[in-house]
Amino acid sequence: MTPGARVEHSQVAGSGPRLPVVCVDTAQPGPVVCVGANLHGDECTGVGVIHALAARLPTALSRGMVCLYPSLNPLGLEQGTRRVPGDVLDPNRAFPGSSRGSRAERHAARIWRDLLGRRPDVYIDLHTDTGGALPYAIVDRVVRGPRSAELGARCRALAAASGLTVLGEYPPDRYQRFDLDRSLPGALVNGSAIPALTLELGPRRRIDPAAVEMGVEAVEGILHALGCGGQPARAHPTRVAGGPWRRESGPRTGRSGVLVPLVGPGQPYAQGAVLAEVRSLEGGVRERLHAAAEGFVVALPEVTHVEIGTACATLAVKETVEP
Repeated sequence: MTPGARVEHSQVAGSGPRLPVVCVDTAQPGPVVCVGANLHGDECTGVGVIHALAARLPTALSRGMVCLYPSLNPLGLEQGTRRVPGDVLDPNRAFPGSSRGSRAERHAARIWRDLLGRRPDVYIDLHTDTGGALPYAIVDRVVRGPRSAELGARCRALAAASGLTVLGEYPPDRYQRFDLDRSLPGALVNGSAIPALTLELGPRRRIDPAAVEMGVEAVEGILHALGCGGQPARAHPTRVAGGPWRRESGPRTGRSGVLVPLVGPGQPYAQGAVLAEVRSLEGGVRERLHAAAEGFVVALPEVTHVEIGTACATLAVKETVEP
C-alpha cells in the first residue's frame, strides 16, 4: 500500500437509501477525484468497476484522493429500473436537485451536497449504453461560464486519456433542450466549472468481467493523466480516432415494423448509406433509413419491433460547431 494511504468508508448524509462512499486517500498533495456509478439503476457495469477500483487503488494511487460511489441509485438497482422508484423524472436530468422537489430532485440534491462537500477537482460518471454498443467517453457541452474554452479542452483531454472513443454531446440547442446540462456531469461543468465526463461501458443489466476490466483501465488512465499514479490507458481496440466527433441520433422511422440494422457499432458509413431497414413480418421492405452525413455507428436500439419516430441508431458525426 502507498505509504500514508488509507481507505475510509462512509455514506452520503441525509434521509433516503444508504449511499456508501469509499475514499482512498494517499495523504500526498494531489487532486481529489470522485467516481460515481449506477445513477441509472439498470446500468450495472459501473458497480463492478467501482468494486475493482476499491481493491486496486490503495496500491496503485500515489497522489491525491479518489472517492468512489458504488451506487447512486440503490433502489433503482434493486428494482432493475432506470429511474428513482416512485418518480418518472430521469435522475440524470435532476441536478443540482431541490430539497423541496420531486423524489428524484431530492435524491439529486442529497448527492450534490455530498459531492461538492468533497471539493472534487474532477468527476467521472459511469454509465452503460445498449448491449453491444461501442464503449466511449462523452464530454458535455460548456454552455455557461467565463472559462468555457479552457474547461471544455480540459474535459476532452481527460476523456482522451481513457483510451476510449471520445464523443462530444449534441449541438448546444439540443443539449439544453434535452436537459443535459442538468445531468450530473453537465451540472458540474456548467454550474460549478468542475471538469467532468461520462464513460459508457459494457452491458446494461449485468456485470461483465471484460467490461469491468475495460472500465478500470479507462479510469486509471484518467488518474494517470492527472498525475495520481498508475498506468496510462491503452487505446481500446474499438477506439475510433480522428474527428472531433459528436453524438447524433440516427434517422427516425416513418413506418412501423421490424427494424433490421445494416451497419453495426464501430462501422463507418458514407453520407446517404442505408443504415437500417424497416420490414414487414413477411420480410418486405417498408422503409430504408439513410445517413444524413458520414460517420460511424455507436449503438443500436434494444428493440426489434419499432413504431413511427424511433431512432434507428446512435451515431457519431463530425463536430461542426465549437465544442
